Amino acid sequence: MGSWSYLDILWLVLLVGGALVSSMALWSWWLMGFWFSDSQKTSPYECGFDPFSSARSPFSVRFFMVAILFLVFEVESLMFFPLLHGYCSGVENFGVQGWAFLLVLSVGLFYELWRGALEWSRD
Repeated sequence: MGSWSYLDILWLVLLVGGALVSSMALWSWWLMGFWFSDSQKTSPYECGFDPFSSARSPFSVRFFMVAILFLVFEVESLMFFPLLHGYCSGVENFGVQGWAFLLVLSVGLFYELWRGALEWSRD
């Protein structure tokens, strides 16, 4: 490590500056929490009225799992679009990678169907 170039110094300044700004932001956020604490900030707000019921209502874990499955399959289908575009534009690179991707996507979908993750239970 003989001499430092201007690019090395620039990266060092950016790294140290970013670390300082981040630590100052976290420190000020922590400090402001002590000065401006208020019980009204943690209470639910319903158009100026007192809350009609508890804000801590139970949340269906089944709904959460279906939402996560939707996001996973949505991202996987978005990853498939560039490959499909290349196939439709005449590029013959669909090959093994495209079919393997479709196979993994299909196996995942059938596994979720088999496990019953997509069936909405009526309780």
